Amino acid sequence: MSFEYNRFIGRAGTLLIVSSVVATPIIVVAAFFLGLFPSTIWYTLVFSLWSYSGQIMFLVAMKRFGDFYEARGIFKNALYGFIVTLVGSFVFIFLTFGVLSYMRNLMESAPPVPGTPPFTSFIGAFMIFLVGIWLGVFVLSAIQGVFYRRAFYALAEKSGEGNFKQAGFLMFLGGLLAIVVVGALIFFVGWIFAVLGFSSMKQPALQPSTSRSFCPACGVENAGDAVFCSQCGNKLRQEPV
Repeated sequence: MSFEYNRFIGRAGTLLIVSSVVATPIIVVAAFFLGLFPSTIWYTLVFSLWSYSGQIMFLVAMKRFGDFYEARGIFKNALYGFIVTLVGSFVFIFLTFGVLSYMRNLMESAPPVPGTPPFTSFIGAFMIFLVGIWLGVFVLSAIQGVFYRRAFYALAEKSGEGNFKQAGFLMFLGGLLAIVVVGALIFFVGWIFAVLGFSSMKQPALQPSTSRSFCPACGVENAGDAVFCSQCGNKLRQEPV
């Protein structure tokens, strides 16, 4: 595939990621206030698929650019970052389902009354859930940020596009600050810089030939595409008879 096609895939993928992050909470909140809460989970699923479609396109672009620049780290680290994202999503769903099921069982067995043991257990389970999610998001986001930083730094070094380096730095910083809300915002801005990087990266110019040839008459070294010797003027290439 051509350089421009790879660039298009990367730009389209990162745009899908950015747009899904913006659209998902808007749609979910709107569905909630419009009384469509039972359908909210389906809206969330649709926009999750939207985001993961962008992630896959992004990975395809990183794989192709890794091959183009002969730098395996570009794709490898991007893939590891995606795997961490995937694992984090499944862990979040598992924890949410488990804690909510436990809390529902508590409520069904005995309605929570303030000051009673069931109520205390209910609040305790909820607090454990929040702390677990908080710590889990921090650890996984930090690891994810490290991998994306490596991937984008490698791509920036090979392509000369500074927006990729900025994207990697912001994702790394956002991962470290995921323990506070601002970390997610910084990480999101990193994806915006990734969009800018794919949009503005330039195809490298063809390098001139570095092959050399030697004159059979005087032995002087000449450029590989030279027709006559630069020293004695002897013709370097014989025309076919």
